[in-house]
Amino acid sequence: MIVVRYTGGLGNQMFEYAMSLMLIKKTLEEHVYADLTRYDMTIEHDGFDILKYFDVNIDIMSDDIKKIIAPLNYYLCKIGLKNFLYKIKVSKIEGLNNKLEKRDNRVGIIRDYASTNYNANAFNIDKIKSKIWHYKGNWINPLYWEDCVDYIRDSFIFKTDLLSKNDREIIDEMQHCESVSIHIRRGDYSGNYRYDLCNDFYYIKALEKIKSIVKDNKKIIYYVFSEEKISLPYIQNYKNIYHPELCGVDLWMMSKCKYNIIANSTFSYWAAILNVYDKKKVIAPYYAYRGDDMKIELPVPTEWIRINNLEQ
Repeated sequence: MIVVRYTGGLGNQMFEYAMSLMLIKKTLEEHVYADLTRYDMTIEHDGFDILKYFDVNIDIMSDDIKKIIAPLNYYLCKIGLKNFLYKIKVSKIEGLNNKLEKRDNRVGIIRDYASTNYNANAFNIDKIKSKIWHYKGNWINPLYWEDCVDYIRDSFIFKTDLLSKNDREIIDEMQHCESVSIHIRRGDYSGNYRYDLCNDFYYIKALEKIKSIVKDNKKIIYYVFSEEKISLPYIQNYKNIYHPELCGVDLWMMSKCKYNIIANSTFSYWAAILNVYDKKKVIAPYYAYRGDDMKIELPVPTEWIRINNLEQ
């Protein structure tokens, strides 16, 4: 049995679902189950919302499995104290669950190295050695799925009934102009030393690159996506698009642009993956995040254009 742990917002959940699909395909498992215990403890953006936007097949693990891999969550939920989990620091709960899980010889743990690296042994599991293989990570590196990108892309069927009449009109406009999506991540990234890495210099360089690619710059219309209305003095012709209660609509509309300028965010990363325009170009930041003494590269498909977002 294989269980994939889900964490984070919509973009992360899509990577975790993509990994689940690849595990079914490469290990020949009939089902891969979803571990949603993270959302017992914290909302994380809008919570577990991939099912809100996409028709995807997700099998949630049973309570019997939850008892083994996240016993603290299981017993507190069982006795009606689920809300108590929100009062404890997440790292403490997960730390205790990890210790208890490691002691159980029925469980084998497969980790995604630093979220952006590649674990070459991710698909090489001994089904006899462990009854449960628990996958923990974000699985962002395209090496996990690049040989099946069309299969992965086609598996995300967007619920188009979420689109308003205005949304549909804008999407139609995107198809008939040289449309460029620009994702500017605010929210929890704003002022965060670790993740706030895409400043005006990055976007100005990205815009220059787009202008060098598109033959007729007069036909370019920029669509700016963010959690709030954004003012960009260095762009003359742009439209702000944001759906505060329906972030997945933003992701889908970004994917309908011909060209994508993404942030160091899995959210706009997925918009670029779902873009099916045959001449698309994706501009991506070189770095995903940083620590006190390191910079972590954002792994992207080889055809994407990368710009150093920590260099002015």
